Amino acid sequence: MGQSQSDESQRSLSPDEIRHRLTTRLQKRTFTDLELYSFRDVFSSLANTSSTSSNDSNTDDEKNSNNTLYWSEDTLTRFLELPDALDVGSLLFHASSIAAGFPFLSDGPAVLEWEAVVRVVCVFTGRYRGVLRKGGGDPVRLWFRILSVYDRGDRNNNSNSSNNNDILNGGGEGGDTSSDSETSNGVFRIADPEDIEDIEDDDDEDDELALAALEALDAIEVFKETEKPAAKYIRRLDPRNLTKLVMLLLVIAPLDPQESLATYVERYSGEALVELRRAAESVVRSMSIGGKPILWKGFSRSVKRSLPYLFDGFKPLYEHFLFSKRLNMNKDPTLHLPLTPPLLQHHGTILTPTLLNQLSFFIKGENLWRRLRKLYIGSDDGFSMGMFEQKVFKWRAPTILLVSGSRMGTPQTSREKSFSDSLAPKRYPDSVTAADGKEEEDDETLTFGVYIDVMWKITHKECFGTPTTKVFQLHPIHEVFETSKAHSDYIYWNKSAGIGFGAPLPRIKVGDPVLHMNLGAVSLILDESLEFGVFTHSSSGGGAYHTSDLSVGGRRDDWQERFNIEEIEVWGLGGEEEAKEQARQWAWDESEAMRRRNVQLGDDVEANRALLEMAGIIGGNRSGGSM
Repeated sequence: MGQSQSDESQRSLSPDEIRHRLTTRLQKRTFTDLELYSFRDVFSSLANTSSTSSNDSNTDDEKNSNNTLYWSEDTLTRFLELPDALDVGSLLFHASSIAAGFPFLSDGPAVLEWEAVVRVVCVFTGRYRGVLRKGGGDPVRLWFRILSVYDRGDRNNNSNSSNNNDILNGGGEGGDTSSDSETSNGVFRIADPEDIEDIEDDDDEDDELALAALEALDAIEVFKETEKPAAKYIRRLDPRNLTKLVMLLLVIAPLDPQESLATYVERYSGEALVELRRAAESVVRSMSIGGKPILWKGFSRSVKRSLPYLFDGFKPLYEHFLFSKRLNMNKDPTLHLPLTPPLLQHHGTILTPTLLNQLSFFIKGENLWRRLRKLYIGSDDGFSMGMFEQKVFKWRAPTILLVSGSRMGTPQTSREKSFSDSLAPKRYPDSVTAADGKEEEDDETLTFGVYIDVMWKITHKECFGTPTTKVFQLHPIHEVFETSKAHSDYIYWNKSAGIGFGAPLPRIKVGDPVLHMNLGAVSLILDESLEFGVFTHSSSGGGAYHTSDLSVGGRRDDWQERFNIEEIEVWGLGGEEEAKEQARQWAWDESEAMRRRNVQLGDDVEANRALLEMAGIIGGNRSGGSM
């Protein structure tokens, strides 16, 4: 008897057995008893039934009845309340079917029976990281593997390929790249040399994810290795379908696990749908321009640097599985929960609910939703540095500056010529945002922004700011430029020079116009009249902000955008307390100014000057007083 137990402990385990053991551990360690009870109720109450032979992955009740409970695409779509307008039901079902094979994702797609759905929920909510060694590796790689499909080359020689494999790859309508791929010794010859690196990286990540699961189960020694296929496959994403998924992620970014997606209908209907697609296309352009398939390196560069919270919305969406409507603890059916306040109390011309959710892809949503207060809008308050100072200064919390405008052509007016003359002759081209240099219809509009986590102040000699400052572009391409250690010219604000990010303050003579602007390697500059702006990207680097690492549209090369400012907005992160503090400081400054104007000065000019300099009223170090 002892010998048989020893033999049993040493026998090899198949991938299905590993998955079953891992699922059991996920259920025990990642769900509370109430969550698991609700989860089972949600699954069983909506599942379809299929007569089949029992297997190890089914529950005891299912084995006895020889019936397998599973979820179909229609069931998943209806339960998650995915809107028809976004056309994402098939895409999300395919991604869920791939995630069901976790941790051996290459085995997918899989049937969404009970244990498979447990794994799907753990993957989409990130709960698996609490069980796997080192969190299971790179989560961005996991998302790419779930959302992408294999490019299998000649489909006539791969008749066993699942139809689902064509979904995210474009369904044969432009997504098929087999014309660029021919089999040669089991490896596809492809147009992009980065594809070869992607194949090797993909194999390594396959092993890393599997090893993390095996180590968590202490099952490395008894795992039965599956034979790897001789042919190497390339994973690709179709940009059209990724655009649809990003549209969904923009809608669900602020979703609560118990909120119904159907209540957000205003976010994906009418004009909001057009704006939603526009924002999603800007995100996808950071990975692909002109409809080219998205490879791993392009995907990872964009997500890791500019979209770190892109997939956070999937967590509350898939946590809907953990709340059964039949287990409503509210005994009074007439009692309704109070309506939640809007995410954005005041809309701007630039800042809309959709753009707010786009910001949450790289700024934590809890710092944005219901936390933004309108400080300054150029079209309402006037395009002047004085009004900017009056509305924005003294805000003792982070702020977000947004500016939008249209590309400037050949200078026509005297103001445009004066602005152009203050810059070096334009040697860099405009950024490319479409295939083969052809401009897309809406690409003339540019939107930039900056996240500032310190109070604004007048710059006399040295720039201000901290390494957490972020310069970003939201349209037509989404990209975030983090600070570098090469320089500290983060921000300047001066009535004579304008507003600059990533550039040193120009030499200024009081009352004279700025004759020459110093452009940093990566910089955004708004002139003192708030009429014109210029964004510069020099591939040589060495400035206060990192250069682009995107491989699309020549983003890593030299380019420059000169534009006419159409709107500029500043929003404060905070609430009533920050607003009251700002008002109190302005009132104190006003009272100090009144008191100083009433100061009686003597006849000693030098003594009077020293007194005024000490008070901060005159001199290069004036600060308007201190508390």
